[in-house]
Amino acid sequence: MTKFILSNFFQLKKISFESISILLFFTLGCDQQTTKTSFKKELNTKKTTIKDRVHNWPTDTVYFATFTFHSPYSTVEGFQILTPDKNFELNKENVDKPFVLFLTPERKFLDLRKDVLFENLTDKYFRGYCQRFYDYPITTYLIEPGTETEVELTKTTRYGKTLVKFLNPNKYNSEYYQTTFELDNGFDEVLDPRFDATLKDIKNIDNAIRNLNNKLNELLTKLDKEQQYISPFLYNYTKSEIEFGGKKEFLRYLLLDHKEETSKIFRNKIPEKINNVIEFKKENIDYATLISQEYNEYLELYLNFKLSKLKNKLITYKEFDKEKFDFALKELPQTSKYYYLANNLLHLNYNEQTKELVTTLIDLYPDGKLNDKLLKKYN
Repeated sequence: MTKFILSNFFQLKKISFESISILLFFTLGCDQQTTKTSFKKELNTKKTTIKDRVHNWPTDTVYFATFTFHSPYSTVEGFQILTPDKNFELNKENVDKPFVLFLTPERKFLDLRKDVLFENLTDKYFRGYCQRFYDYPITTYLIEPGTETEVELTKTTRYGKTLVKFLNPNKYNSEYYQTTFELDNGFDEVLDPRFDATLKDIKNIDNAIRNLNNKLNELLTKLDKEQQYISPFLYNYTKSEIEFGGKKEFLRYLLLDHKEETSKIFRNKIPEKINNVIEFKKENIDYATLISQEYNEYLELYLNFKLSKLKNKLITYKEFDKEKFDFALKELPQTSKYYYLANNLLHLNYNEQTKELVTTLIDLYPDGKLNDKLLKKYN
């Protein structure tokens, strides 16, 4: 049995898998690595497929969802009943853009994707959240058009990590994406006073910037060494994860870790050295960046930073309302505005104010890819 929620995005078909042996168990911790070979572009350009076999699965169902990031494929969710031999397959014809997908055995965990952007980036933010998120019983994949992702999942405990074993061609590419979940941990560490005691005092922000830049250069150098082994899109995606992960963690350090001291900074002109770390070239945002988790998280804190500058006082969190709607239209890159606003409106509860904002957004973007979902929710 297959059912869709919100969208008929996937055509699902039940099949059996071939037995494949001598393959790597790959977890978020990555005990071993597959032998690297140069990335080869797959020949299948029409159908995008995700195949799965599960072991010790606590339910008879696989739930799937796309992240609420800046993509025409965002906010899709659905489920499929497993075959008797614990397999499932998702197929989509003519996918033209990559997207981020996650799978889970229980419906309630689909809501975790909203926490990443809409709940967590508030004064409740805490270090290690990203790792905690991926410790929940979900697995996450970057799906590119015309590819086949074949994976075997084994549950060790109901609420802990899931062992992931990739069976598809170019599996190193699939495995490498899994390592991107922990990239921002490196920035967490170098901005932590336990790593550098001088960072307890915001007056030593030069040290924070130096630590951040050193870690940024280290991670980008490592990424360059992987370039020939991963897809061009994954390379660009990971580069964005690193660059905006650093900016995001610096904003967290500034806005959330040192609220009292930072409040004083916003009463005056912000030092240029701080602006240089936080600002970015808004005309250079490509699709790989748009669906990057770190970029999407960064934008939430970035808007708080810009609003704090405007009002000359620290604002760590701003509820989504008309003021924030208008401010986002003014401050965000052109490529981000529509999806940022549409996904926020899809997340909010229905009321007359949000309905008016939906009307405004659709008037501004009559061809918006999420307009049908907005109209379905607000009509």
